[in-house]
Amino acid sequence: MTEKIMFVDDDPSILDAAKTAIESYGYEVVTAKSGMECLEKLGDANLVFLDIKMPGMDGIEVLKRIKKKNASLPVIMITAYATVDTAIEAMKQGAFDYIRKPFDVDELEGSILAAVEEIKFDKLKRLNFEEYDHLKRFKELVRNRKGICITKDTDKIDGMHNVHPIYLSEEWHPRAIGDIKEEISELLESDMVILVSDISYLLETNSLSEVRNFLKWLYRTTSINRSMLIFSTDFKNVDNKTANEIHEMIADIHLGVFSDSISNYLRRKVIQVLADGEKYSFTKIAQTLKIKDNPKLSFHLKKLRDDGVIKQDEDKRYFLSKVGKAIADVLESIKNLRVKT
Repeated sequence: MTEKIMFVDDDPSILDAAKTAIESYGYEVVTAKSGMECLEKLGDANLVFLDIKMPGMDGIEVLKRIKKKNASLPVIMITAYATVDTAIEAMKQGAFDYIRKPFDVDELEGSILAAVEEIKFDKLKRLNFEEYDHLKRFKELVRNRKGICITKDTDKIDGMHNVHPIYLSEEWHPRAIGDIKEEISELLESDMVILVSDISYLLETNSLSEVRNFLKWLYRTTSINRSMLIFSTDFKNVDNKTANEIHEMIADIHLGVFSDSISNYLRRKVIQVLADGEKYSFTKIAQTLKIKDNPKLSFHLKKLRDDGVIKQDEDKRYFLSKVGKAIADVLESIKNLRVKT
């Protein structure tokens, strides 16, 4: 299926030139001259190029509204040299990347290819999730370890003597997330296996952000206790929107982090470069990845360092942490999955 790309800029000459160039690559193009027109035409676009400086609704506000509609839609900001700081701020708000004006056709094509790779990567994450039998894996692991099963269905843990149940409901009413967290904290020990079942049930009485924050907390808590965390839910009675939301949350956990430290293609490329075990200077990383935009690379390296994925030695050379090495293994397995499919 041909990817549909939306290009948003208030300058008609830029719109025409971009449309001609992008269509020459074989993509379908939709254009918009304002933020409001962008939101009206967004439809089933797979990628959005969005100018930051526009009259009326600026690009940052449009970005925020797009992310509310579709958090996984890649948005590439278009910026002048004088507004790079604003573009980096936009990336903190969820923008996929940015390109600078004036851009050439090679840079435009490179940005599109990177975003298309991101879309394919997202699909691979979902495939990896669907092929994984979480409950079966949990049962295998708790044969020789203690476990906690967070569920509303007691039948799931019948015959599991090493497993302590934490119920999501009480007297047919959903329990508060705060009470569930308190019980988990009391029971959690080192080297346990924790299964969170029925995530869709949590979303029936809690907002997406509340459930996401709970899962983030649970991931961090189990990581500190060196325990394993597994997620599962039944999608039979779940609508597509809720199913997609759950897929997104679980896919993040499969990748080993709930932060967005590897949600960007450039950060994944850095991890893959460092996966050879060598230590790389900033310049060597930039040369290896053919990155000419130093502020952009600095931004992503700082993100990886803040998330504990990479470290620096006394000579400021970068290398993977233990967490980074585990992530590199996951990325390699997904790469192999891509080859097989």
